[in-house]
Amino acid sequence: MSSRLGRLGVVGLGLLGGSVALAARERGLAEEVRAVDPHVADGRGVELLPLPELAAWADLLVLAVPLAALEEVVRGLAPHLRADCLVTDVASLKRPLARLAQVHLVAPERCVGAHPMAGSHLSGLAAASAGLFEGAPCFIAPAGSADPAAVDRVEEFWQCLGAFTVRRTPEEHDALCAVLSHAPHLIAFAFARGLPDGEALRLAGPGLRDFIRIARADSDLWCDILLANRDRVAEEVARFRVNLDGMADALARGDRKALTEAIEESRFRSADLDPVDPTQGKA
Repeated sequence: MSSRLGRLGVVGLGLLGGSVALAARERGLAEEVRAVDPHVADGRGVELLPLPELAAWADLLVLAVPLAALEEVVRGLAPHLRADCLVTDVASLKRPLARLAQVHLVAPERCVGAHPMAGSHLSGLAAASAGLFEGAPCFIAPAGSADPAAVDRVEEFWQCLGAFTVRRTPEEHDALCAVLSHAPHLIAFAFARGLPDGEALRLAGPGLRDFIRIARADSDLWCDILLANRDRVAEEVARFRVNLDGMADALARGDRKALTEAIEESRFRSADLDPVDPTQGKA
């Protein structure tokens, strides 16, 4: 970062927000880090303030609240936010913040959406880690009216937390995340519903455990995400259903050639999930 932040405010000290606060403190990215979270009594060394005070105090404000709470939070901070304050977030969808900023913020051009692709099925401040964003991809998704200098500054902040960044529009981000995250979660939820109860699951190997881990995610959080992006998720689920039905049909017919071709194509496409080299720079 070209210069250290003065005052960093974090709204929401869950897994992501707590990790932002801890990482910023550990890396010395801000002179002061403060936060607000009505559900947290101990901020792990981070001073807690009411939302209006935090909004009036911060130079950069990170919104780390569930999608269902985002509008209430933006409405609550808007009258108190300084005109020169930068705003970013961690939400799994980017169109909602872009819309809310245009409606409620005095300087919406200084609001730059972000989405770090980091986390786990665990939640809460107890699960937060200063190293959560190290090597993780992070979308920077500014609306068309965003101030280029604000975009650069927010991107630099996420890079200094350890993430490597890619820029997309909010619309591009939401369509892509239906493939990368939202539909896979829905499919994992559906598969997990058919698992046997009790002792049998203790015999499972790492394959099932790796596949099913995301099905343990918070139900309220993921209902909000899936419903907010339902059109795009439905398209991806329909694509999955066609592929699954095709492989199931090959299996029923005993068609080894068709099944092998489908598996080979899957192997080829999944190879692209190998870690991205962060030295490649911006994309």
